[in-house]
Amino acid sequence: MKKILSFVSTNEDKTKKFAEIFAKEISKFQNQRALVVGLEGKLGSGKTVFAKGFAKGLGFKEEMTSPTFILMRIFKIKNKKFFHIDAWRDRIDFRAFLKDPRNILLVEWSDKVKKFLPRDYFLFRFRSPTSPGSRTSREITLWR
Repeated sequence: MKKILSFVSTNEDKTKKFAEIFAKEISKFQNQRALVVGLEGKLGSGKTVFAKGFAKGLGFKEEMTSPTFILMRIFKIKNKKFFHIDAWRDRIDFRAFLKDPRNILLVEWSDKVKKFLPRDYFLFRFRSPTSPGSRTSREITLWR
């Protein structure tokens, strides 16, 4: 994978806005199969906050919640299906959803299910900076 960009978000609103803009842009892509976005980072690093902004960028109007206890949530948005997957437990095989180009998969803890991911997926890594006083800031790096 190649590093595409790095962004430091200083609060949740900026993380959501960044994700919203990204979702709007990639939803314009014409694909042969599903679009896949992986999210990696420690607990509390901003993955679910990013997912909320991403869903908004796709046109989702309701408040998003993490699929932690149910593993996956599926939403129909316009002519697409949006799959929000929590792969922490590595108990979900989502390969069947990769075939449909109308599907968009957002996979939290994607590092746990690399065996199912296509080679050309988008990967966001979240890292909390270690500098003093930066508890709310996050470094978000995009790889492809």
